[in-house]
Amino acid sequence: MNINENFLNTVIDNVDTCVCVTDMSGTVIYCNRAFLDYFSLSGDIRGREFQQLPSDYRDFSQISACREEHRRLVSRKYISGGRRVKITTSPIFSGGNGEGGDDIYFIEAFTFIDGDPDKNTPDSSSKFDRLVLGDAAMLEINQTISRIAYFDSTILIQGESGTGKSVLARHIHNNSSRAGKPFITINCGSIPENLIESELFGYTSGAFTSASRKGKTGQVELANGGTLFLDEIGLLPFDLQAKFLQLIQEKTYTPVGALKSKTVDVRIISATNLNLKEQIKEKKFREDLYYRLRVIELFIPPLRERAGAVELLTGFFLEKYNSKFGTSKTITPQALDILKQYTWPGNIRELQYLIERLIITSGGDAITSDDIPPLHDSESAELLSGSSPSGYRADFNSAVADFEKDMLLKAFRSHKSSYKVAEALGISQSKASRLLRKYSIS
Repeated sequence: MNINENFLNTVIDNVDTCVCVTDMSGTVIYCNRAFLDYFSLSGDIRGREFQQLPSDYRDFSQISACREEHRRLVSRKYISGGRRVKITTSPIFSGGNGEGGDDIYFIEAFTFIDGDPDKNTPDSSSKFDRLVLGDAAMLEINQTISRIAYFDSTILIQGESGTGKSVLARHIHNNSSRAGKPFITINCGSIPENLIESELFGYTSGAFTSASRKGKTGQVELANGGTLFLDEIGLLPFDLQAKFLQLIQEKTYTPVGALKSKTVDVRIISATNLNLKEQIKEKKFREDLYYRLRVIELFIPPLRERAGAVELLTGFFLEKYNSKFGTSKTITPQALDILKQYTWPGNIRELQYLIERLIITSGGDAITSDDIPPLHDSESAELLSGSSPSGYRADFNSAVADFEKDMLLKAFRSHKSSYKVAEALGISQSKASRLLRKYSIS
């Protein structure tokens, strides 16, 4: 049987493994249908540079390392959305299996370990997404999303750093009419100010001294038909904000060095942990852009105001890092209580990195209160300083909890509402509500 190239392409297009092949310079020469579908790409992407591929892929790809080491690399990782994959990256020499060929290519395969790789359908949200978005404190936000996801209005997501704003943005995309189309993320705070315009809008050949002769496709064009997510929008340079306002209002933009504008069809979701109204007062953010971005406005509460979320997320991260490191560690109730009492200024991200650290550094089969390092923030530093022996610390924690509960009971009996309890105790209403739920006071 003679097997031609078309037949082989058809075979590879009908497997669930995501496959991408690049040449030595990093230019894509082939990818299969599973790769296009999973990373929300459309059309023929052959000829694209590696840096033009979605950040979801670049962040976990081993192609750059393989290009340097010229050897087969295999790893197991959790990629965006909490999906676990086996990543295999190999050099291919044009002369065959040896190294005698003139050209070297690199083939990378993502094999999904946890099931169906189609993450773009609304029902395929990862377990992590469900935990981040699924607790009672997020109920109102989820109800809002169910109403607005299919409309193309702009959305501004606000919340402290580490609360899951990017998870929420992708969740909206996956539940919209644009699900299955590109979801492109730009972090406005991570790109040098002199490069962000060309990264967003692309540039033409010879646009500036170091410009590629081929020019470059911008992230806005790569998002055509899908969603453009601008994280840390409050850090967008002021002189670029007018051009972004044009993109929202007219759906047009002009690449750097171009004479004509281009039309694009994108939905815009942005996120910030800054107070944009203060940024406006300080002349750092345009007021007209602010109102254009916040047709729909969503606020994600911090982890300290989400009763029960710490325990659920701790379980998830234990499972994740046990799988990653080949361990089977648990956490004792006393250690979990310490985590639940901490106020998590770094939110979900801080909890995630702490659990990873504890999996690595704890000596036994279970993480105990002795394994937890001192946790410091304005509300819990004294409680969780760890300066006393663990037995005294546990007794102290219990005493503080009893005192806290007694104060809340007395305040609630006198005032009958979380608002008045908060006022009487000098705390926020959200904290008062959280503590009343914690101690089942009603």
